[in-house]
Amino acid sequence: MKISQNISISLLVLVVSLFITLTGNFKFFTEVIGVYPLDENLTFIISLVIWLFSFLSVLLLLVAYRYSVKPILIFLLLTSSIVGYFTNTYGTIFDDNMIVNSLETNLSESLDLLSFKLIISLVVLGILPSIWVYKLQLKQSTMPSMLWNKFKVILVLTIVFILIMLSFSKSYTSFARENKQLRLYINPTYFLYAIGKHVNNQFESINIPFVVIGQDAVIQRNDKAKKLVIVVAGETARADRFSLNDYERDTNPLLSQLNVISFEQMSSCGTDTAMSLPCMFSSLTKDSYSHKQGKNMSNSLDILSTAGVKVLWRDNNSSSKSVADRVTYQDYKSPNMNTICDVECRDEGMLVGLQAYVDEHKNQDMMIVLHMMGSHGPAYYKRYTKDFEKFKPICATNQLNECTDKQINNAYDNTILYTDYFLSKVIKLLKINQKTHKTALLYMSDHGESLGENGLYLHGMPYFIAPKEQTHVASIMWFDDQFSQEINQQELQKTLKSPVSHDGMFHTLLGLMNVNSSVYDKNKDYLSYE
Repeated sequence: MKISQNISISLLVLVVSLFITLTGNFKFFTEVIGVYPLDENLTFIISLVIWLFSFLSVLLLLVAYRYSVKPILIFLLLTSSIVGYFTNTYGTIFDDNMIVNSLETNLSESLDLLSFKLIISLVVLGILPSIWVYKLQLKQSTMPSMLWNKFKVILVLTIVFILIMLSFSKSYTSFARENKQLRLYINPTYFLYAIGKHVNNQFESINIPFVVIGQDAVIQRNDKAKKLVIVVAGETARADRFSLNDYERDTNPLLSQLNVISFEQMSSCGTDTAMSLPCMFSSLTKDSYSHKQGKNMSNSLDILSTAGVKVLWRDNNSSSKSVADRVTYQDYKSPNMNTICDVECRDEGMLVGLQAYVDEHKNQDMMIVLHMMGSHGPAYYKRYTKDFEKFKPICATNQLNECTDKQINNAYDNTILYTDYFLSKVIKLLKINQKTHKTALLYMSDHGESLGENGLYLHGMPYFIAPKEQTHVASIMWFDDQFSQEINQQELQKTLKSPVSHDGMFHTLLGLMNVNSSVYDKNKDYLSYE
């Protein structure tokens, strides 16, 4: 269809709205048809197309004027093409937390998501239509004339919108009340709402004073032995892929020989790093945590530092997500610090020189946090060296839709093998220091991963509809002989089989270092002490 090169603002908005509605919502309509079968609800599905088109058109007409219309439409075309690609390919939902996660992703993680099909989608559905919009000449009209024209169009669209709602009231009531999850796939209105919510939260956060808690924290223990605890913040590790938890593949050949304990029913605080990582170290629970409150409050590392524990954070991931803002932080994502790098810098590199740090602070209690790259997708094949490519054939690309489920699962399981190796190296380092410290390891993954189950890939689904693959996470602990004597082993064995969550990590970290404070709740500590 050839559109006149001299076009009114209203007509331009209608054309772009129809284009985005039809090309950007494949996943939305697929999900809708899954709930409302096409053979029984064809007219309702058609009405949804008109409903979405009308709603988006009215929304844009209210904000689009001579100097704003092109920038707004070009922005929507570009972003909708990208959002549509990730939603269609991986089932990604762009809520406000995914917006945070996207903004905090580093360059290497972003490049892992780059693919030829993404570029094609961006060019065909984003860039080319944007060029067309940019080159169009808008009809000249007076402000009253333009407003009158827009008013007539908005009025007609509103009437159509209302008539559709009334004609299919039963279906729309069901859509709004019983199938709320479907709205999360609407492109672009839902991600625009998410952006607005994120911006609002940022403005609110600026005005919230930082809340200092746990100022009464002190180390209280009967003996004078110092403690060295290494906390490994894992990345994207599913509990059901650890052979320690009865996975049929031997993904933990080294840990299985090291007398580690595994929490088999650990649930995450969120489904992505941006949410889970700060929540893990916060005193707030999954149900009460928000970035606005959590990042403006002392966390467990701050309180440990207040009590006199020497805290170090080494990071081989995107960042600490503000957790380590007030403790010693070292960036191991580049060869400047990490000496073990090939296609990317390896988690193992965080251990280089760590013994020297321990020796330097041998007269202090120490907590060292190592933030892994772990099993971060979709480029699982990059997360380990060839020595750990045990399960074959693998998916050797970041375009998961080009691989079979078997190849994807093989590559992912190899990342767990590398994690097994890395954690065994951490325990080896701890054993070296048993003569001077009581030593312990706590490994906790931030979230899980979908590997094609129910057509979903990666992670980041809103928690209320997230599958267990994204929330059931791997978690293990190891204690040396001295440390083990503090633990009520009988009670601990009960905990290992019971449902627990990230909510207890804050209190467990304080308990591990014998830190007493009014904010510590022993009932939430994973460990029962003698």
